[in-house]
Amino acid sequence: MAGEGLPAQHLDRLSGDRAHDRAVAVAAWRRAEALVYPSVMVNADLYSQYIEVVRAVVDQLGDVRTEEELVDAWYAQRTIGAETVRRLAPSMASLMNVEAVRDAAFCQRHRETTREHGKEIARERLERAKRDGSMWVVLFEDVTPFGSQRLEMHVRSGRALHVSSQPSPEGTGATYELEVVQLDPRDGTWLLDKPPIVATEKFRDHGEWEARIRQTRETLGKED
Repeated sequence: MAGEGLPAQHLDRLSGDRAHDRAVAVAAWRRAEALVYPSVMVNADLYSQYIEVVRAVVDQLGDVRTEEELVDAWYAQRTIGAETVRRLAPSMASLMNVEAVRDAAFCQRHRETTREHGKEIARERLERAKRDGSMWVVLFEDVTPFGSQRLEMHVRSGRALHVSSQPSPEGTGATYELEVVQLDPRDGTWLLDKPPIVATEKFRDHGEWEARIRQTRETLGKED
């Protein structure tokens, strides 16, 4: 099974620091998506075949249910992309980056598992933040070539920054958004019956958006 223990020859690829191993893996997965998906702008047939192979790898990872298992599987199964390309033998295989196929598939499966277990993941992150005495915790984050979302909660009050970005269809810029919402500080549940504390603000400049996020985070922290 894809999520079973690591073969001995792959143990040295893990640093022993789970947070570091996760960060390395997720960064690689996101870079792969940024390589694979924009290929539609260059060659629609190549893009279609990329998606077919990526989906086939994702299906092979169907038994991997948690983020930790997925990170372990990524370190262990370095050839799964190349093996899947050979098995499916798409006509444009010679143009495919097999490592990008593998990593984009892991990114997709990571997104699926996050959505499947979103409430559990958020609750675990919040509990860990409380134990560690952290002021803020990221309960949810999703980054794709087509945009991003992040929900970052002030642990004590439940006030949260909901930030998102979406590139323009022309690829010449992006729209950035920020709103402050109220979550239940006990478990991080979004209180949908509560209006936003700060209504959605839109930005066209990335630097201005980031500065506004920092300012809002500092302000909410002082209100604690």
